[in-house]
Amino acid sequence: MNAAPSPAGVAPSNSGRMGATLQPSIRLVKEALSSLNIDKWKASSAIKNEADGNLQSVQRDIDQTLPGLVMAADAAPDSAAKALPVFRNVDALYDVMLRLDAAGRLAAPKDQVGALDDALGSIADARRSLGDQLQANTEAQEQKMIRLQQAAARPAPPPPAPVTCTPAPAPVTKKKRSSAKSATH
Repeated sequence: MNAAPSPAGVAPSNSGRMGATLQPSIRLVKEALSSLNIDKWKASSAIKNEADGNLQSVQRDIDQTLPGLVMAADAAPDSAAKALPVFRNVDALYDVMLRLDAAGRLAAPKDQVGALDDALGSIADARRSLGDQLQANTEAQEQKMIRLQQAAARPAPPPPAPVTCTPAPAPVTKKKRSSAKSATH
């Protein structure tokens, strides 16, 4: 599913935080890994050892490394610098899952292969979605930077002319003459 490009000046929605995007895939990977019984695979010990190493690597990554990266990215959803390590980690996780899936296809029972296939497909979808989110976020930040640079490059408006205040003339008051009329009756 491709994210629609955001219109210029509109930041992408943060409803698709990286943690929310990855959570279903990580759950599926954990379920697939827990269903594996590499000791029962019909393969040489070299293939089993390599598969077990890949299994351990994936488990370490999803239990120890990835949660901290995702937490940092979700805490700063507009930061490409925080999102990029998550994307790179998921990309590497996909590569290891691909090797584990390939070994499973050669030696694992069908139910384990099916679980690995599902987990691999889910990680591939999450990786694609994370890439789309990262690109949309980066494009939004770039547009914001361009607008700020353009605003800074505009000449500043001239300062307003100083306003001088002249005192108002004092009101003219007429003095009433007192006329004392003498009353003669």
